[in-house]
Amino acid sequence: MIRYFLLKTSGFLSIPLAFMLLVGAAFPPTPKSSTSLLFAKIDKDALLKESPSPRLIMVGGSNLSFGINSQRIKDALNLNPINTGIHAAIGLKYMMDDVLDHIKPGDLVVISPEYHQFYGDMTYGHNELLRIVVDVDRESLNNLNRKQWLKILPHFPKFSLSKLKPSEYFFQQDKENEVYERRAFNEYGDVDLHWSRPPKKFEPYGLSHDNFNETVIQYMLDFQENVIQKGAKLYVTFPGYQEASFEKGKKGISKIKQKLIDNNFILLGSPERYKIPNNMTYDTPYHLNKEGVELRTQKLIEDLSQVLNKNSD
Repeated sequence: MIRYFLLKTSGFLSIPLAFMLLVGAAFPPTPKSSTSLLFAKIDKDALLKESPSPRLIMVGGSNLSFGINSQRIKDALNLNPINTGIHAAIGLKYMMDDVLDHIKPGDLVVISPEYHQFYGDMTYGHNELLRIVVDVDRESLNNLNRKQWLKILPHFPKFSLSKLKPSEYFFQQDKENEVYERRAFNEYGDVDLHWSRPPKKFEPYGLSHDNFNETVIQYMLDFQENVIQKGAKLYVTFPGYQEASFEKGKKGISKIKQKLIDNNFILLGSPERYKIPNNMTYDTPYHLNKEGVELRTQKLIEDLSQVLNKNSD
């Protein structure tokens, strides 16, 4: 009898809860969430639509947004750079699928995945992907596959209920975290707001080498085929990555490099080349301070120059 009562009660209560979740999801983005770096996608999509040829399209997570000085690339190579990097947890699968419709003949496309995209399920996205496809760009919902849906659905209740919080509508701007807001990006899609700020302390990242996701390589191969069909060229490079974290994850990084070589991707540099001194990072192993940004950018310019000169011969 008690069990029956509990079942009936839970069933009754689940109806208003489900209604609240649906209403929350249907709400427009809150004023607070609208300041998020995820909304920089709107500006980056505009760059993809409007930037003239010759173009360099960089695809990856925040190792790009916090690791490149696009103005220097433009000055050195006479290319119009478009830095599409936002956040690694959007997932590499979505990043590639989303940029594909914008690629034009003659474009140079460079993928720079975080090393963690190759292990486990990061490539399918997390909470950040849910917020992108519901709040920022609902049309891109059609790009998601089953594995991506399975990853983002558990985040749905918290996401929906967050829209009902008063703090999402009445808040003060946080100067400490403004580098993670939409306004932190410049006209090329780089985050440069932190360049004049002191670095923060953080623990080096680890990297498991036991759960390599072979599907990521297949996604990249499919993407490469589509890029070539559009009359563009694809290259793969490596993130600027803190030396201490590199040493902790050396075995896993070496495995990634070998998989890329085995599948005949054209590589710009090597993981070792893009290992960044510890004092040149900002607040994560993938986020570089101004000195680190300049070092990584110079290496990328040199590697791009090498393949471009080879192609012109």
